[in-house]
Amino acid sequence: MREQFEAREIVIGTDGSAGAALAVEQGVWLAKMLGARATFVAVAREPSLVLGEPYYQRALTADLAKARAAIDDAVLFAEERDVPYESEILEGAPAEKILGVAQAHGADMIVVGCRGRGAVTGAVLGSVSSDVVHRADRPVLVARPAAHVELAAASTLAV
Repeated sequence: MREQFEAREIVIGTDGSAGAALAVEQGVWLAKMLGARATFVAVAREPSLVLGEPYYQRALTADLAKARAAIDDAVLFAEERDVPYESEILEGAPAEKILGVAQAHGADMIVVGCRGRGAVTGAVLGSVSSDVVHRADRPVLVARPAAHVELAAASTLAV
């Protein structure tokens, strides 16, 4: 006999990218199906101080504006589907902050997007989704755009 997965809280990382938009879509859908609350997290990376304070402030302001836009899109998506939600905009290392919110909220699951950069680029630049998967102490769903297209095509053929 299989046990059914239950969730009260799902943390969804978003940065406004196509992969993150898919994570929001899938995370909200899961929250709706499971009767859970979604907590959206957007993280503005702290820019380097090497180029000086004015550059730092401009870069941080731009990143915070991007994070706010990502949260606004996620919130609208949840509201349209009557899914309860919270949102947080933080500064720092994205994987670390997403994991911290999941821990603080006692989340049952984390949903993040994948940019699909490939193994070499991901290894050189780092991957938030990979970091979250490897460091998480709870289930993580990585929403992948290519898999979504294949799934949509398969469901269209099945009809």
